[in-house]
Amino acid sequence: MQDRSPLANHMRRSLLGPAEYPGAPPVWLVTEGLVVAAVAILAVTGLGAASVLVGIPTKQAEGLGSAAVCGVLIYLLAAKSGKLLVGAAAVVGLLLAFAVPRTTADSVLAELGRRQDVVVTGVAYAPDGTTRKAKYLCSVRHVDGTEVPVQLWRGCGPAVGPGDRIGMVYDPAGRVPPRGVAPWNPLWPLTWCVLLAATFGAVCVITVVRSYRLAPVGP
Repeated sequence: MQDRSPLANHMRRSLLGPAEYPGAPPVWLVTEGLVVAAVAILAVTGLGAASVLVGIPTKQAEGLGSAAVCGVLIYLLAAKSGKLLVGAAAVVGLLLAFAVPRTTADSVLAELGRRQDVVVTGVAYAPDGTTRKAKYLCSVRHVDGTEVPVQLWRGCGPAVGPGDRIGMVYDPAGRVPPRGVAPWNPLWPLTWCVLLAATFGAVCVITVVRSYRLAPVGP
């Protein structure tokens, strides 16, 4: 079997990392990859969840998680990791950074939220792509006349009109905005977050292990 051409070797090292060592990767290198993966997962998920729990808006919590992902990517690039693997870590890490705050906010309302009826004051049609799984947004007020500062899409629809009452669940501590009452199964969002975290960790381990070069490059 002929050796790869210099250009093919260069492309492989650039995209996938050098990964040049005799036999299996050394234990200390695998350990380093596991440590990097653990720190990366804790940083992204911890910042996203903790930010929501202390009252930071979901969008800002997503930004903090994304900043943690950027920190991990800078480390991987500084280690001269393969560009393709770093790109994969970026995609999965950002998906995780956006999923954790939303799942945390929904979990807070599901576990600690209180339900009350609110009065619809207006219904707006939202074109596709502007809301998640919703085409209608309801402006609502409390029974005492106080306006609710957010529009509700859960429980809102073409059959709802001004003066109707719909259910709303809210966090008594005010950490997350209220939402309309609708069936919510936490199993899928939590499973999605776990899968993303595991994939993110695995990509980080592979990227670190493949970034190191022990043996000199042969002719």
